[in-house]
Amino acid sequence: MEYLNVSTASATGNPRNKTALKPGRSLMDWIKLTNSSTNLSGNGNRLRDISLDELAQHKNKNDAWLAIRGMVYNVSSYFEFHPGGEEELMRGVGIDATDLFDQVHKWVNYESMLKKCLVGRLRTDSMLPPVKRPQSKLAVGKDLSMPPPFPSLSASSAGMVTTDWMQNLTTVTIVLYTRQKGLDARRISTSIDGNVFHTRIYSDDWLRCFDYQIRLAEDVHPFCKPTVSLTTGKVELVLHKKQIALHWQKLGDLEEVIQGFQPLGQAPPFFRRSVLTRKSRVNHNVFLCTLTFPTGQNFHVPVGWHVQLKLCLEDGTEVIRSYTPITSTLSSCETTDCPSISESPTALHFLIKIYANGPFTSALDRLSEGSRSIEVSNPIGNFVGSQLEGKNLVAIAAGTGITPLIRVAIDVLRNNRRVSLLFFNRTQDDIIWKEEFRELELKYPNKFKLWHVLSEPDDEWPGLRGRISKSVLATIILSEEYHDVGSNFACVCGPSDFTLETLRLLDSAGYTQETVHAFSG
Repeated sequence: MEYLNVSTASATGNPRNKTALKPGRSLMDWIKLTNSSTNLSGNGNRLRDISLDELAQHKNKNDAWLAIRGMVYNVSSYFEFHPGGEEELMRGVGIDATDLFDQVHKWVNYESMLKKCLVGRLRTDSMLPPVKRPQSKLAVGKDLSMPPPFPSLSASSAGMVTTDWMQNLTTVTIVLYTRQKGLDARRISTSIDGNVFHTRIYSDDWLRCFDYQIRLAEDVHPFCKPTVSLTTGKVELVLHKKQIALHWQKLGDLEEVIQGFQPLGQAPPFFRRSVLTRKSRVNHNVFLCTLTFPTGQNFHVPVGWHVQLKLCLEDGTEVIRSYTPITSTLSSCETTDCPSISESPTALHFLIKIYANGPFTSALDRLSEGSRSIEVSNPIGNFVGSQLEGKNLVAIAAGTGITPLIRVAIDVLRNNRRVSLLFFNRTQDDIIWKEEFRELELKYPNKFKLWHVLSEPDDEWPGLRGRISKSVLATIILSEEYHDVGSNFACVCGPSDFTLETLRLLDSAGYTQETVHAFSG
């Protein structure tokens, strides 16, 4: 089945002819201009009848009128915003351009786009017929009528993103031209919630992102299949129509879109609905919680990254806390994919410590399995996994600070490197996944080594005692057997005082900013 591959670049001309626009001349800039008090029609907002003779007199760039479906518009201000370029737009100036317009994007909502440019109504009492141009040759599928293109966001630099869309009898495809080489499907998150479609695309280094959200004109099934060109960064997002053979008159109404990639820290938050499907006790104050997502939610959390969980309290207050998802078990060590591609439905797993006076965790403690109260953000972070290439891992954690190190450690083990974990807790009862880590030691006897250190042990505790100190590190991590700064990479996570002291000790031992990463505890 073929698609009608039509660009929305030109209002009246060649559909494949796109022109890079100047900064500040994107579709969104045009929308802002039309929503301002600026008079773009040039007639003081007094509508009047226009003859074809009068229309023909306004055929210069600085005085450009055109007619579409009996209405006359002053497009003099639109030239710099037109994705198809000035020359293409000039082809329709001074004439009834309805036929030119219909050749390329007959169903574009021009009335909304040009509402502030409206001069008046075209009089039909003239004997002169509308000017017609030769029609462009378009490849139309045998079982497909012409789909309605959507106004594209045109790029003025390499960081900008251009969009198109197309449809056939069963699907609608949104096309995003990111110009980001090296993209893969993991860098594309999608969400279908009712008829609201959202996607976020991360750059190849994960440090920038592009957001696009639209309220679709018609209903689709809650799944999306993205395809990516590694060489060009072209992204195709295929949506499946609920009503087969329904011809969409438009794609929908944009709710959120930026002109291009922006730093991740400046991107607006986006949250997904979830269901608390598992809440099992790990120790006296830590639970393993599984949040499952409805069909239509697809995303990837990179190793070492976290998400934000949002919970609405009984008084209506929203509380947000950051947590790092983990693998559901340590026993297999088969993958660090998060969410795991082998799990259905999509789910994230968290180790969460309950604090009696913590507004978020105390509310979580009252939730039962099946609760739909928690929303989950897109992934956040700055850990770069390539730092671990060819390195052994030195992991130093305190309490629930172990959580971001779990997937990091598994990733290192899967790449046949060594992991040395120094795990600090207050008592034996506070140790998280004690038996699971023991099983991991048995599975990787030559690759994984764990030391528990307790600050308040009982008399029968056979292991190390104390807090983070030079003497403890000297005994283990900085001993001759394990101290090889050149081949090691250190990760640290715990309370802020613990982390700062550990970083100071590692610095004195020869570790540098390039060989240490501290996670927020």
